Amino acid sequence: MDYTSAFDSVHRNKLIECLKKIDVPDKLIRIIAITLIHTTAKVKVNWDFTEEFIVKYRVRKGDPLITTLFSIVIDTILKQMEQRGNITIHLKQCIAYADYILLKTRTKQSLLDTSQKLKEISEKYGLIVNGQKTKYLRRTRKNYKLEELQIDVMYIEQAHSYKSLASIVNSDN
Repeated sequence: MDYTSAFDSVHRNKLIECLKKIDVPDKLIRIIAITLIHTTAKVKVNWDFTEEFIVKYRVRKGDPLITTLFSIVIDTILKQMEQRGNITIHLKQCIAYADYILLKTRTKQSLLDTSQKLKEISEKYGLIVNGQKTKYLRRTRKNYKLEELQIDVMYIEQAHSYKSLASIVNSDN
């Protein structure tokens, strides 16, 4: 699964909640909050800057701390997915890297249920699944025809292979 504008769409209040859940010291949380609240920006158009405006909902792009904060948010989301054990004893498994989440399931229904739950939890944190970039791969020895999966109003395309983190993944590997 892929998120739309992942790094800048996390709700600030949820980010602060995540930091509290992992026992980040209050002083550090206040310092981080200062960098996220009452943030102003200017946009450079050609050679001139626009007037300063207040950034209300998004985290700042280019902030080196954002990737770590985003990882904390993703970790909090995945902990709510109730994933214990491994794929050999469970129907589902979630693996995350940056703003990509791999869902590994044994059945189509488990994939639908897990995708729906991940989508719902993610939306509470401001993260929206990008249906155009999200794909699913069916791994089987049998021949099959490609079909879309529907999660709410979003359709997820089935692929024979896809590129993930510079590696080609297909039904053979």
